[in-house]
Amino acid sequence: MKKKQFMPELKKLAFIFFALFILKSCSDPCNDIICLNDADCLDGFCICQDFYQGPDCGIEERSLYLGKYVGTTTYTDSQGNSNTYADSKEVTSSNKGVNYLKLDNEIFALLSSPGSGVFNIPSQTPSSPLLSDSFFLGSGNFSSNILNFSISIENNGEIVTMTFSGSK
Repeated sequence: MKKKQFMPELKKLAFIFFALFILKSCSDPCNDIICLNDADCLDGFCICQDFYQGPDCGIEERSLYLGKYVGTTTYTDSQGNSNTYADSKEVTSSNKGVNYLKLDNEIFALLSSPGSGVFNIPSQTPSSPLLSDSFFLGSGNFSSNILNFSISIENNGEIVTMTFSGSK
């Protein structure tokens, strides 16, 4: 007789566990997830906006590239004469946007596509009075801890190419 009373209670308990399992599996996996920098949560993971990364999208991609790079700079004039010397370049953030960097506090670089490390140096005149008659244009890339770039510098009709290669 006790056996019959026990079975309905066991069925109720099994039903409760089943209902809790179903409710738990239907809950939103993004409830406890905080995504930064306008990222969206999908299935418990943050989907980052361009040029942000990390589990919560709190890391600016450009922060990976900041720092001092030591290497060599070569200047080549339009006649093919060149001069190479040991040099260093400082890469810093720019307030122009999350995909902008500054090379040696003078030259703006624009990261081309998220995660590629490739950048363009849009046509610009540096703010330094010494370079106020010059126009800069170029491109480059970051690969691991290596920075490479090439810039064409036009000054009064003369074009000089500056290349830099260095590592952190």
